[in-house]
Order: sequence, then C-alpha cells, then structure tokens
Amino acid sequence: MVAMPADVTAIVPLKALRRAKGRLAPGLDAPSRRELAAWMFLRVLDACLAAPPVARVLVVAGDQAAARLADGRPVDVVVEPAQGLATALAAADRMTAAAAATLVVAADLPLAEAADIEAVCAAGRSTRTVVVVRTCDGGTGALLRRPATVVGTAFGPASADAHVALARAADVPVTLLDVPNLALDVDNAGALAAARAHDPRLERWARHVS
Repeated sequence: MVAMPADVTAIVPLKALRRAKGRLAPGLDAPSRRELAAWMFLRVLDACLAAPPVARVLVVAGDQAAARLADGRPVDVVVEPAQGLATALAAADRMTAAAAATLVVAADLPLAEAADIEAVCAAGRSTRTVVVVRTCDGGTGALLRRPATVVGTAFGPASADAHVALARAADVPVTLLDVPNLALDVDNAGALAAARAHDPRLERWARHVS
C-alpha cells in the first residue's frame, strides 16, 4: 500500500466554553457541561494529531478558555470571539486557503479515533474532491475538501446534504462516507446515552442526563 502524503490541515472549531452544550442543561450544570465539552474536544484533537495524513491542526476557539484547552499540544490556535460556526469557519478558511486539503472535524465526537480521521483522508485523495461524513441527525461530522477552497461550508441542520449539494453545484466529485465513530455527535441526552454505550468513560456525565 502506498502511504498517503501528510498534507491535510485539520480544522477543529470549538465554541466558547461558557456556552458549551446548552441542550444538556436540564441534567448537567455549567461546570459539568464545560468538562464534557473539553473531554470530547481533546479526544478529537488527539485523533487528528495521531492520523498520519494530518500535517497541521488548527483550532478555532470561541474564547480564551476554549483556546487554553489546546495548551501543550502541537496545534495552531486562533480565537474567533464572534458567535456562530459560520464565522469561525470563515476565519479558518482564510488562514488555510493555500492548504492542499482541509478536514473540518466537529469537536463533539467522543468516539473519534485516528483511524477514522485517516479513513476520511483516504477517501479524499483525488486531486479535486469533497468527502462528507454524515452524523446521525443529518449534520456533518467531518468535511474534507481538496483543495482547501474547492467549496465553502454550510454547517447547520441537514448540513450533510447541503455540503453534497455545494459540491455538485461546483461540479466537484463528492463522496458521502459512513464512519460510525464520526457519526455520533453529542449535543443532546439521547446522543450522550448512545455514546456511553460505546465508551463507559462517558458515564460520569450520562448518569445525570435522562
């Protein structure tokens, strides 16, 4: 097997910690939600760092507290205080416009492993391509674009279909990839319970949420 080049820039957006996981508020207090968000983010970060095709990791943090979570890891960090994922990713796209490829990875994928990141990169080896990993709720767990500026982003409800549509509108080959560990983003009680079934370390938070 020919080794893949290490030419992918992974982008991990993380919203301000003070606003972390608000949909879990009925069962988790603010410190617990921040702790859960931080734990998942670091799982994603370490998965990206351990994936051989990833040459650089860029964290787009919503505040300084979020930015500090990356301390001690070999990543680049930019703070984008304006609210909204679209604003954060626009900033990231400006910083990575010259990259051979970018891979946006959601920060709330607690099951993410390096092999999952590598699988997405392997599916996007073509010269001009887009790879979309759909989450269980129709969102996007990961989005690879080669080259970096081949299409924009459309994160939000039903974003997987939106990203596929963007690629087709630009006449760019697109792959809708099934990666189970990148399909379970934890933003509500049901998703947290489902993730706990695969990783018992999530029990410390899941037991408080019904």
